[in-house]
Amino acid sequence: MPKKYFFIISYDISDDKRLRRVFEFLKDYGTWKQKSVFECWLTKEEYRQVKAGLKELIKPREDRVRFYRLCEACRKKAFAYGWGELPETPEEEIIL
Repeated sequence: MPKKYFFIISYDISDDKRLRRVFEFLKDYGTWKQKSVFECWLTKEEYRQVKAGLKELIKPREDRVRFYRLCEACRKKAFAYGWGELPETPEEEIIL
């Protein structure tokens, strides 16, 4: 199984229609956390797919998307206030 890396993806989209498309696109790759933030466990190939897909969906002069990769040590040092838990390592897929 390919190694997965943890990413925080945030976005600021100026048009409601594009905003909805970006949200729907990212739901296939990660977990929506708040407003315009997703947590994603991605392989290198999935990371390429997400970058390419978002590039097609946004207008760079009007919109912004940021990717933050957290290494394992950094992810373990993260903390949160309020409800919800920090993400654990991704579940391994079982193919029957």
